Amino acid sequence: MPNTIASLSIKPLHPHIGALVNGVDLTQQLSEVVFAQIRAAFNQFSVLVFRNQAINDEQQVGFSRRFNALEEVSFSIAAQNPYVYHLSNVDDRGHLLGPNEKKRVFLKVNSRWHTDSSFKPIPAMASILSGRKIPSHEPANTEFASMRVGYASLPPERRKMLRGLVAIHHYGYSLGLFGDGGVPLAEIDSLPPSQHPLLRVHPETGETSLFVSGHIESIVGMPVKEGRELVNELIAWCTRQEYVYSHSWEQDDLVMWDNRCTLHRAAVIPEREIRRVHRTTVMGEGSIEEPSSETTL
Repeated sequence: MPNTIASLSIKPLHPHIGALVNGVDLTQQLSEVVFAQIRAAFNQFSVLVFRNQAINDEQQVGFSRRFNALEEVSFSIAAQNPYVYHLSNVDDRGHLLGPNEKKRVFLKVNSRWHTDSSFKPIPAMASILSGRKIPSHEPANTEFASMRVGYASLPPERRKMLRGLVAIHHYGYSLGLFGDGGVPLAEIDSLPPSQHPLLRVHPETGETSLFVSGHIESIVGMPVKEGRELVNELIAWCTRQEYVYSHSWEQDDLVMWDNRCTLHRAAVIPEREIRRVHRTTVMGEGSIEEPSSETTL
């Protein structure tokens, strides 16, 4: 029987990030003891993969709320439920998007390395993505990299240089790199820039990590070009090939990741086959805590 401690197994998928969770059925209520083990694994591995989870939106919302309250969907172009992004490469009639359609431009923002909702005053804790319709032939991998590992592998003098730096995250900036994506201006304006430190402490593990994202527009106190070059350098450092877990989607996969310490991107947006995934976003716990002056870097 699934959903017992005896049935639960957690196996690493990659040396640096990600684990496969077996022996649970997320369409059913999890006991407190099983959920506690899943949450502990989430904090340890940052990315969890659950196979064969044929859940609906209501069940996905219920599981997601076990972690914390949920963010409401920010963009009407992807919303049919206030808490569930319906992300797909089809139009309102169910037809594949053409290469120049605005919604495909909106999806392209996800092809850059980023962390979800970093542009909000309280960034997201977790994203939970359910594979409702997965292409059978065309790849649609999602890639993940650990900002904890990225930070830990930096030379000590580099870590010291980053102390106290603050980044400005702005969704309007990252979307604008591709176009307006069909997002109404009022919705973009409702998300003004937010400032967060480049280093942060994970609120549950106490570990320090980088906090970089493709949504960063600039670094406070630095020339814009120099700040963006620093961000790109740090993202490239975290996402070296040997540090990236590339998830090959199967039908009814459910994947969740920790936005507090994980970068991700959609490696491919399928052009010939339908891909439909539904995402819930778990709210963060509050403003970001940066390492104290006493913290050893």
